[in-house]
Amino acid sequence: MAERARVGVARRTLLAAAVGALALPAAGCGIRLEDDAPRVPFVPTRTPVPAEAELVQLTRDTAALAEAAAAVNGSLAADLATIHRRQHSVLRTTLVRQQVPAADLDATASAPPTASAPPSASSTPGPSGGASATPSTETPAGGRAGLAAAEAASAAAAGTYAGVGTDLRATVAALHAQRYAAATLLTGRPPAVPRDPVAGPDVAALASLTDGAIFLMEVVAARSEGKQRARADATLEALHDLRTDQLAGGARADEALGHPLPFPVEDAADAERLAREVLTTLRAGYGEHLEPLVTAEGALGLAALTRWLGTVEVQAHRWGVPLDPFPGLA
Repeated sequence: MAERARVGVARRTLLAAAVGALALPAAGCGIRLEDDAPRVPFVPTRTPVPAEAELVQLTRDTAALAEAAAAVNGSLAADLATIHRRQHSVLRTTLVRQQVPAADLDATASAPPTASAPPSASSTPGPSGGASATPSTETPAGGRAGLAAAEAASAAAAGTYAGVGTDLRATVAALHAQRYAAATLLTGRPPAVPRDPVAGPDVAALASLTDGAIFLMEVVAARSEGKQRARADATLEALHDLRTDQLAGGARADEALGHPLPFPVEDAADAERLAREVLTTLRAGYGEHLEPLVTAEGALGLAALTRWLGTVEVQAHRWGVPLDPFPGLA
């Protein structure tokens, strides 16, 4: 009887050991699910999201931009710090929900890159007089100049994110347009973003929206005087350059014979109000075409949208419209 009892205990011990041997790897892998970890039976693996490495780096760099902006004096830099914190929150929350490890997203980011001066031989004029080239990565200087360089480098690298999933294409496009606007407002000139012509129905639709905005901004100019007239003329020049850029790939805009005024414009105050409404409406209209244009044109579409929506964001801000973390998507 005593011998049988010992046999029974041994069996229970063996069973517990076998269960423990199966449970131990599962527990370990539950803590550490690297993409290159060996496949263990019965343990779920995680499929990386499209362009995960790039998105993780973008999230880290956005946090670094928020810190850099917070260290610069002035209301514009303060606004940019708030904007970058919001961008970081959206990116991080979205990626964590898609099971990207929070530890990867929260790792300390290196200082955001700056854009070096592009070689003149390979530069092409941008829609507002800028040059196009892929930026090199350097350690940025501090202060306003360093922040501007980092914003410009981020805008120039927009095409890097062409491989993101469908659900993030509009978000990534809008984010880089905001970076373009930030760099322009910080320096007074547009950053160097690659410029290649694109076409297709979404480009034609964007050009048509721009054409309508030009018509209404001409009313603004006609009802304005002095500094306001000069600002209206500058906005008209930017929109004309924008439309030229949009039509460079062969797209054809539908040119309406006229566009109704949303309200009577009888004096300078009405004209200023109209300018804000025109540019806010144009920004929102562009938002509907972000995802399909990136889907159709990839990196070229992302670069084009960075320039186009970024230009609209700049002009809207110059008429008193607050900057948006994701212009066109609000």
